[in-house]
Formats: sequence, structure tokens, C-alpha cells
Amino acid sequence: MRRTPGRRRGETGTRQAIIEAARAEFYEHGYTAATIRSVARRAEVDPALIYHYFADKATLFVSTLNLPADPRQLVDEVLASATSPGERLVGGFLAQWETGPGRPGQSFVTMVQAMSSSPEVARGLREFVVDRVWAQVPEADEAMSWRVMMISSELFGLAWTRYVVGAEPLASADRAEVARQVGPALERLMFGD
Repeated sequence: MRRTPGRRRGETGTRQAIIEAARAEFYEHGYTAATIRSVARRAEVDPALIYHYFADKATLFVSTLNLPADPRQLVDEVLASATSPGERLVGGFLAQWETGPGRPGQSFVTMVQAMSSSPEVARGLREFVVDRVWAQVPEADEAMSWRVMMISSELFGLAWTRYVVGAEPLASADRAEVARQVGPALERLMFGD
């Protein structure tokens, strides 16, 4: 089938169609194997049109998760921060799940449901996190690799307890308060005692 550049004729939902095609492509092939060209084929659009809406593959993947921003931006801000990097990390991580439509944390719950029911979705997310977040860690020795995994498990455990389990006082606490309470523990993981 020959694709033509530009928008589809008579169709206004092109961006959403691309997101749906990308979601299916990431689900079937994982983040690493999926390409802009394979998404374009599935969406029946020219690859240039995808770049019109999305800067790159990572931006497209973030759109399929309904995150407000690329997690790499958060990591960059935390690494550049001279004060309270643990608090910034916790606050920024929670903001990823509390911004957007639906109740706060709904996008995290949806992602957990998808990952729990599909190893392919879990693989895609893992590959994305490795590419966009963990790859920013300087050349990691074994000890640093363990720290990165512990920080990740702390953050995902925090979100699980806040949004899925709904345990108090975490579930209803203000995001800034959670960051103040949890941030110092993450800083110890990040930098040692």
C-alpha cells in the first residue's frame, strides 16, 4: 500500500491513530524492536507524519503511557540539582502519575494492570526505562547497578502503595509531603550515608 505524506484525507484523529498503532507495536515487539517505520506501516501513514507529532520514538512511547513528560527530563533535573535531589526525584516521579485525565495515579494503575497481564508490555516498559533512565547513570559497577535497582524499586513500591493499595497516610498525603518524607531515604541510596 502506498502512503502519502501529510495528514490522512478526511480524518481528524491521525495523532490518536498513531498512538494506538504505536501501542500495538510496542506491545507486540517491545520498545527496542519497534521502529518509527513499523508504527507508520501499522498506522498507514508516512513516517514523516509521526515525526510531525512526536520528536522521537521515546516521545511516542511516553504518549502511549499517557505520561506528561519523558522521564529522562526528570533524571536530568535531579542530577543537576544541588539541593534535595531525593525530594525532587520523588516529587517528579509522583507528578508523572498525578498529572493528566482521571484520578491521580490512574495511569500508574493502568500501566500496572497492563504489565501484570502481558509480559510483552512489561518487557517494553523495562526496555524503555533502561534506554531513557538507567542509561544516564555513569558507567555502573556492580554496586552502582544495585543502587539503581533499589532506587527504582523504592519508587515503584511507593507508587504501588499510594495508588494501588491506597495505604494511609501515603495515599492521601500531599505530593510535597511525600517527597519530604521519602526523599532523604532515596538520597542515601543515591549517594550513600
